[in-house]
Amino acid sequence: MLTTREIASLMLIGTLVPTILVVPKFRRHMAPSMRGVIEAAFAPKLVGVYILVIAASVASTAIAWRIGLWETNLLKDAIVLTGAVVLPMTARSISFKSGGELTHSLVRDTIGLTAVLVFYLDAAPLPLAGELTFQALATLLVLLQAAARLQTDWSAAERVFDALLVVMGIFLLIWTRTSIIASPPDWSEFFQSLFFSFWLPLSLLPFFYTFAFYAVAETVLTRLQAIRKPLTLRRMLAFMIGTRLRLSLLAQFNGRYNSVADGRRFRDGLRQMRDFRADLKRRQSEEAKRLASFERNAGQSGVDENGLHIDRREFDVTKNRLNWIWTCQNGQYERQGDRYWDHLTDLMVDANRYGLSSDHGFVVETTEHGQVWRAWRRTPGGAVLGTGGAERRSQYYFQGDAAPTGWPGRSPEWADAAREDWPPDWNKDDGPRL
Repeated sequence: MLTTREIASLMLIGTLVPTILVVPKFRRHMAPSMRGVIEAAFAPKLVGVYILVIAASVASTAIAWRIGLWETNLLKDAIVLTGAVVLPMTARSISFKSGGELTHSLVRDTIGLTAVLVFYLDAAPLPLAGELTFQALATLLVLLQAAARLQTDWSAAERVFDALLVVMGIFLLIWTRTSIIASPPDWSEFFQSLFFSFWLPLSLLPFFYTFAFYAVAETVLTRLQAIRKPLTLRRMLAFMIGTRLRLSLLAQFNGRYNSVADGRRFRDGLRQMRDFRADLKRRQSEEAKRLASFERNAGQSGVDENGLHIDRREFDVTKNRLNWIWTCQNGQYERQGDRYWDHLTDLMVDANRYGLSSDHGFVVETTEHGQVWRAWRRTPGGAVLGTGGAERRSQYYFQGDAAPTGWPGRSPEWADAAREDWPPDWNKDDGPRL
């Protein structure tokens, strides 16, 4: 039997779809997009995935029934869990880089505090009118919150939306607690439903892993066939054996190792896959040393005998974003009225995407007429890295312990990237080794 919460959700969805189809303005703008989404969602390959997901859920539910974790009164739970948990996790499984990462995420999402809290709140839904009002208001606030996060000048509004959602959550907790005390549920049925909600996703871990491995393997093999030539059966078998059926190895099989598609002999394929594992192990060791050096050298000022700053924390991301600023300066020159810009820094840095705080420290400056520009940032270790330009598409690099005072092309503290040796910090590869 559906709860008032589930009925309210169905009613809101049932109201939204006809509104889009009936109201001319919505139909004109949204109906074509919806048609495309529906067609994509029912592509033959995806239909096959849906069938696999349903089959896996049915098999898991059958086992739960045999061991006493499921009865027919939990049929609704099985359907909801399949659509709301199993199917999304199947889609997400291909994004994980290892079986351990997949397992950790599955366990956290299934038996974590948030999952248990959601289950607890569902034990005592509001009356139907209350659910309709509550869900409509919550949906509106979530949409406004998402919009506020995209606007840098909406930070105050974002805090208001966050606070309102917290208040609504506290209200639900109080309502659930009061309702359960006033009218206790059937605790046997309650805990049976709770344990089944744990069982179904967790028991399908082998399915998620197998699906992820197959999907990633198909992507890699398709790339090899497109770049080189179709793999022979022997080569394909050697490739699969070489991965040892480990998702962590397969996920790191990038274009660097495309040569595995060359040749035809099974033994050569095994040798190349062995070389792949050895190279990966070497790179992992180098990456571990690189990360350890950040911690070891943190806080050490100055440069070494090669002119390289010792504390190199965030050098890679700093150089990456400075080079991107250079690209955007040249791309925006005509759009800004044949001059360089100094007001798009936050947009171009995209700090959140690259793991930087909103106070990222990047500075972009231009001369009075906007024909010369410079950008720089002070790293956590105190080093200052910069790039800039004078004539169109020229690039200059800067390295120092203080912010630049001169301008590219006019001051010797800037090195012309096309004609002069780069500063040591710019000449060193600080990127990940994997």
